Parts: sequence; structure tokens; C-alpha cells
Amino acid sequence: MSETEPEIIRKAASGDRVAFRQLAETHQHFVYAVAVRVLNNPQDAEDATQETFIRLWKNLRQYNAEIKLTTWLYRIVTNICLDVLKSAHHKRNRMTIDLEKQVEKIHTSGGDQVLQQAELIKAVEEAAAQLPHLQKVIFVLRDLQGLSPLEVSEILETTEDKIKSNLYHARLAIGKFLKQHYQTQNISEL
Repeated sequence: MSETEPEIIRKAASGDRVAFRQLAETHQHFVYAVAVRVLNNPQDAEDATQETFIRLWKNLRQYNAEIKLTTWLYRIVTNICLDVLKSAHHKRNRMTIDLEKQVEKIHTSGGDQVLQQAELIKAVEEAAAQLPHLQKVIFVLRDLQGLSPLEVSEILETTEDKIKSNLYHARLAIGKFLKQHYQTQNISEL
């Protein structure tokens, strides 16, 4: 009989490394997905993912079972990502995901629709990278990860109204960026 997640959490909180490894393996993909979307850098995302699970291990005894573990993990990884975004090191060494290689591969395979989709994804990532840190995190959690405003407000420990307001401004900024991006692109093609 397989164990439930609450049972695994209890075992891990009492120091069972096998149970903790099981938790980490279960949740590492979504933690990494959030980190890479916020940080736009696979190496920084790997570091943030590792730091998330280190903090989880250190603080698992304080875990409140009334909160979903995923909500707690989102809170940890977003806080780590915000710290990274604010750090001087990250600002000096900011690197973006190398979408040019992906676009080149798509180009050689001849998929116009796929190429357009890759270009749109790249443009949205460029737009999101220019947002204030909190707006970027909210945009990633809400629009890219598909969380509800309530879940995002729980993760960031703020009100749903603040989430909605920040998301509204983030979407406006991204829309403005995309409009300018595609107008500039269309003009240069003429």
C-alpha cells in the first residue's frame, strides 16, 4: 500500500531522508518550472530549486498541514527567486534562455506555426523580464502556472486585490511591449 503525502511529510519532518527524497522528487519539476520562468536562467533556476528543498528540509517541522505543501513550496521558491532578482550578482550576470537555438531548430524543421509560437513565447519572456519583480512573479504564477488569485495571494501573503492589481498592470505592460514588438517587426519586414 502506498503512503499518502501527509504521511510522507510526517516521516520527512521526523528526519526520514527517504521520505524527504520522495517529496523532493515529486515536486522538483514544478519548483524548477516556476524558478526558470521567473529567473529566465536555467542555472539560477537549478540553484533556486536546490535552495527551495534545502529550506524545506530545514523547516519541515514547522509545516502546517492545513496549507497545501505545493502552496508552501510556491512561497519558498518565489521568495528565493525574488531575492535572486534583487541581488547585484544577478543583475550583473543576467542571462536569458537561449531561444535562438530553439528557433533555429524549428526553422530548419520548417514549421511556420511552431516558429511563430516560439517567437511569441520569446517576446512574452522578454516583456516579463522587464516587469518589476513582484509583477513578474505574479504574472508567472497566475498566467504561466495557472494558479488562482487566491492561491497566489496565499503564496505571496498579500490580498487578492493586490494580486489582481499587479496582474492587471503586468498584463498591460506585456501587451504594450508585444504591440511595440510586433509593430517594429512588421515595419522592418516592409
